[in-house]
Formats: sequence, structure tokens, C-alpha cells
Amino acid sequence: MLGSVAQRVPDAADPAALLTFLDGASAALARTGAVLVVHPAWRADAAVKLVRRARMLLATDRIARMPLDLPPLALSLVADQLAYTAPHAPPGVLASIAPHLADRLFAGAWLASVAKLERGQAKLGQHMRSYLPGSGFMVTSAAETTVHRITGAKPVQDIARRPLDPVLMLAANAQGDPDWLERQLRPALQAVQVTSVAAPPLSAGFWGSGKYTEFVAFSGHPHDLHHVMRSVHCVRCPWCGEPTALPACPFCGEKQPRADAPPQPEAQPGPAPRPGTAHAPAAPPRQTPATSP
Repeated sequence: MLGSVAQRVPDAADPAALLTFLDGASAALARTGAVLVVHPAWRADAAVKLVRRARMLLATDRIARMPLDLPPLALSLVADQLAYTAPHAPPGVLASIAPHLADRLFAGAWLASVAKLERGQAKLGQHMRSYLPGSGFMVTSAAETTVHRITGAKPVQDIARRPLDPVLMLAANAQGDPDWLERQLRPALQAVQVTSVAAPPLSAGFWGSGKYTEFVAFSGHPHDLHHVMRSVHCVRCPWCGEPTALPACPFCGEKQPRADAPPQPEAQPGPAPRPGTAHAPAAPPRQTPATSP
């Protein structure tokens, strides 16, 4: 929610979540005039219904949603980054920078087993080794999910891109291997600090295991968020006026004109009307947005 620390809705599918969300959304609308709901793209149905019902019951289009394809801990971090940035940027800009913040993270988990991992391409041999005692896997989730079997020769997979220095890490342990994270992954990422946090409620389901150590690494540089905001070019939505860089306005749903679209030629004036036949032009009908969030 904008203008405050990001508030959590425990389970959007729970009927009681609607009442909790309505109370929080009403307060946020009165305080800041807008609400941005960040939710996992891989569990979107409940969030879509929640936002639609809230918009209808509160009679407002100032509640938007932003789906992100991130693991639970990384998703929680981006929500907090947006809440931190909210006092300094319009809500449409916040929605626009959310995917860029997600791209700058390095997120994943240590798993004892990948036998029930639904995301990523775990090989048959990795599935079989999941049943052996002492097995461990490093699973990263970025543009695509990758699975690496941890061995003594290669305890950490190759890291092609790491966050800007100084690198900070959040870690949530649930019967996993925090020693691996501290002794192997932290040096590989050159992280200066690891902070332990509570495990998100959706983590076990996302990773397909009750034994995991989830992590997310991000830049602690004071200008990193500022750089992201400056690199995203927003224009005002022609329908509601909200600044956005997304294909469709997150609030009114209006599709935005492409930035690279060629300019339309100006209309050429027609022949002058004959005397006594000119009429005032009729006002064009008001159009409605083609889509809704």
C-alpha cells in the first residue's frame, strides 16, 4: 500500500481477507489517494478477484495491482521497496518500476529435495538424488528457474550477474541449510550483510518442500532505487492522467500508445462549406477504456 510500510494480506483466497483488505484500502485511499497491490503472478486468481471486489465496493478505480513472477521472499522485498519509495513518486510510476526492481534481484533457495519442485527444469537424476540423504540443491528464480546440485567441487552455481555493491541479503530458513548460505553463497555474491527474516507463508508451496533456506540478494547502494526511477520513462495516461510506462494504465486499464508509433499525419482542411450550410460539429462520443485491471 502506498505511503506506508507494505501491508500483507495473509491469504487473498480467504473470505475474511476481503474485510481486512477493505479496511486497509479505505485508510490508504483517505491518506494517499491510491493503493497498489503487489501479488505473485503464479497465484493471481485470488488477488484479481480481491482487487475487483474492492474497487466495486469502494466505488473507486484508484486500486491497482501489479503481478510479479518472483519467489515469495523476493516479492515481499519489492513490495517494501515500493512502499519506501511511495512518498517520492506517483503511484503509476511505482507500478512501472516494479518489474525493473524485480530484475535487479538475485533470488532463490537451498532445497533438500526438488522432487516436488514444479518450477524449473530439474533433471531426472536430480529428482532421484532428492531421495538420497544429504542431498542439497541450489535453485534460482529469475528470468527462468535453474536447478544446480550442490557438490563439494561446485557448491554454488555460476552467477552471471550480481546486484550492485554493496550487496545485502535476506534469508528465511525452514529446516534448510543456513550454513551453506553463510559459507558458500554469501562469499560468491560478496554480500556484506545477511539478515534473517521469518519465512513467508507461500514459500513452502512455491519451492515444493518444507525444508528450504530461501534468499534474496539486492543492492544496498543509496542511489540504486533512484537510478531505477530515472531510467523508467513515464508518460501520462490519455484517459486518467496517471503517469505510467506500462502497456496499459494500472488504474484505469487504458492501453497506452506505443512510444515508437509514427506520428499521425495532420488532417487536411476540406473545401469551405457553401454559405448557409455550415453546422457546428457534434461533440465526439466519450470513449471508455478498452480494458480493466
